[in-house]
Amino acid sequence: MGRFSFLGGCSNKPARDFRCGDKGLFAQGWTEGELNQILGEFQQMYRGRLPPNFSWEVHFDNRGVSWVIFPGDIEPRFFCWLVNYVQYPKGLDFRARSILVEGRATINSDFLPSEQSLIGKHMTFYIPADDKEHDVIFGRVDGQSYKYPFTSEQWRTVQDPRLPRGIDDL
Repeated sequence: MGRFSFLGGCSNKPARDFRCGDKGLFAQGWTEGELNQILGEFQQMYRGRLPPNFSWEVHFDNRGVSWVIFPGDIEPRFFCWLVNYVQYPKGLDFRARSILVEGRATINSDFLPSEQSLIGKHMTFYIPADDKEHDVIFGRVDGQSYKYPFTSEQWRTVQDPRLPRGIDDL
């Protein structure tokens, strides 16, 4: 499984123009039923914008970590939104437990004119530690972190990666 990426730190293009492959989502803290409910709600929210073949498969390991793959694929920006939504779903109490979510994929596009060296590399997507905005996702590739606010849909380099505790264990 590759790690997810679509940087645009120096680009003014919205992220929907990039391509990435091998998308997967890892989560800890949700039961299988809750995770399927969250994914189903996300699908309903974006039913007119997701491809008709949008689907997922959920797998669990013996540590309680779930691994979600998307056989029908998902557009990169929707994947970012989904990582955020799995962290902050509507209607489920996520404050009473420890939830950890990570997206992964491989960069496979020429979307990054100033970062062509990133194509083929793996990226991790995560919700930053101490997130109070609930409308941003961070990405990390080759030790560099990037911020992706949903308001601008443009990646920006950040110095503080705000890595959540346990992200390296997923």
